[in-house]
Amino acid sequence: MSHLNYLIVEQQQKPPENLPEILKELSQKFQLDIYQCRQRLIGRGLSLLTKGQPETLSQISVILKEADYTHWLLKPSKTGFVPHKIRNLQIDAEGITFGCHKKDVVFPKGGTILAIFAEITGKLAEKSVNQLLSSHAYRGRDDIRHLEAKKIYTTILQGKPVLDLYLLNDNKQVKDAVRIFPGKFDPQGLGARATLSSKQNLEQILEVAREYSGEFHLHTDFGLVNLPGTTLRRDDLENPETQRQNLLSLARYGWLMADLLQSEQIIPSQKHREDKIDTNAGAAILMQSSALAAGGSLEDSLPLSKEIRAEIDAATAREENTSVSSVANSDPGLPPPPPAKKRAGWSHPGFWFGSTGAAIFVAFILLAQFSNGDVLNSIAYYSFASGAVPFFIATLMLWYAFYFLRMKRQIENTPTSKVRSVAMGMVEVKGRAIRRYALISPMANTPCVFYRLTKYRRDKNNQWRVSSVSSSDNVPFFLEDDTGRIEINPAGCRISAGTRQEGSPGQIGLMRGIHDSDDKWVEEVIVDGTLIYVLGYASSRQADGPTVTEQKIAALRELKRHPQDLKQYDFDGDGKISAEEWDAARNAVSENVLKKSLQDKQQRKKQEEHIVIGKKKGRPLIITETHSEENLTSRYFYYSIPLFFASAVATASAIYLLLNFLKH
Repeated sequence: MSHLNYLIVEQQQKPPENLPEILKELSQKFQLDIYQCRQRLIGRGLSLLTKGQPETLSQISVILKEADYTHWLLKPSKTGFVPHKIRNLQIDAEGITFGCHKKDVVFPKGGTILAIFAEITGKLAEKSVNQLLSSHAYRGRDDIRHLEAKKIYTTILQGKPVLDLYLLNDNKQVKDAVRIFPGKFDPQGLGARATLSSKQNLEQILEVAREYSGEFHLHTDFGLVNLPGTTLRRDDLENPETQRQNLLSLARYGWLMADLLQSEQIIPSQKHREDKIDTNAGAAILMQSSALAAGGSLEDSLPLSKEIRAEIDAATAREENTSVSSVANSDPGLPPPPPAKKRAGWSHPGFWFGSTGAAIFVAFILLAQFSNGDVLNSIAYYSFASGAVPFFIATLMLWYAFYFLRMKRQIENTPTSKVRSVAMGMVEVKGRAIRRYALISPMANTPCVFYRLTKYRRDKNNQWRVSSVSSSDNVPFFLEDDTGRIEINPAGCRISAGTRQEGSPGQIGLMRGIHDSDDKWVEEVIVDGTLIYVLGYASSRQADGPTVTEQKIAALRELKRHPQDLKQYDFDGDGKISAEEWDAARNAVSENVLKKSLQDKQQRKKQEEHIVIGKKKGRPLIITETHSEENLTSRYFYYSIPLFFASAVATASAIYLLLNFLKH
């Protein structure tokens, strides 16, 4: 065992606002790696922040205490022995006697018991990762949800559980310990508590240990925490050596938890601690913190009685569905994306382009049918011979060359704005793309703010042809910088996504395989949290809901339905509402509706609630993944150079052909 002391912290899911300053101070003063410190301070569970001499760790402790981190300074003890495997047990008024291979271990009534309830195949760790991924997908990065305490308990019982019980002396030092495997002991010692289920018998022993203890501590996060010597191996679970190493890691974890009970717990201010306990009350019951687990009576909080047993039995009887869709249905989190808008119709430009193309195609077919191809041949000949086609191509390329130059100038002349200071009109902003809806790319299942899916099909010449294109340009999202958030409406925009993924039909997520198919897909994605650049038109968001006039009409109708409310405007008391009295009622209702509308507008202070950046007719909208706008402007410049050159060549060809045509 290392002679160095440990500094173990209780991670926070929501880091303090001054975390960058804390990390910088830890790096400069104590030469700690910033990235590793961030990983070990953010999350849920216990984590070893660093090892060192007591004097150095005490200085770091001062910084952590000011940052409201609960932590421990401890000198780790050696793993004295591995818990003894029990064969039977006997319960009497004096305590619990466990019959082991070489000796009997007695847990006297009223003693201090440390219980480690663990799953040693990694199923709990796998489910925790799936929970984090699905939580991020459906709730967003700002509302990550971890496994609940009951879910952890259920998962352990459904896997391959092991129960270690440590008997501690008055100084919280390990006095003795036993290890219990389900189905590996005689349950008759449980008496009336014994059942036909080996896992329920294991649960009964845990219940008995809690009842007979004077002080009880339970830990269930083995395999989920970053502590030295407690790594859970999952490479070859059928290998006896892997199983032996995992059981040794479990023993090391148990001795570390005993060390935590012996060591001084350094807690933040009382106010922060109370808030923390309130927000983590559920997890405190079964999770890693000894301060939370031992802070109160577990009999009132630990669900080891009939309620959770019924839940465990029901969950064990059915196969648990762990797909992300079940998570979405039970806890929707972010709202679902809005449906795609139909773009067909006479008012859309595509209708006219499509109609024109169809008309030209039909005209060519009719000409070919009635003229035996002579007219078409003549049109093609004179179009090229006179230079009309090269001139048209030259004009088109020249237009695009100037278009890219205009875009370059537009980007260079538009100053970069912070979200908080965005003004109405053309703006340029940079920041991270944050989902507003639970948008997931359809093929790779990636949480994203935008995707473009292109499907290809192989033709008879073995060439790939585009069969369909779909995108999420109807789904708004947020752009966030250090000053706030603003909504981005990508409809009609030019989007350059930085992540490109390719696959074949039947491919699940990003799993690669060998496919010999005539179909494939290419998916371009802007992943949630990516740094993006946006050039677009900022305008006020259109008000949602009914207009002020509609609100007035609805309020008057409501007033008519309640004669008792209308009586207050019967000023002469004759029981009837005259025209003058009705005018007074209408004016009063209008004034109340207008006042409420003004109050609602004053309350809308967030940028994303009243300003949106989108496409305006005649103005560009560019969304791209880039860290520098110079990269974008240079790209447009390099686009325009070959277009100018090709346009000049096409123009020269058109002039040459035209001169030859006129000579003849």
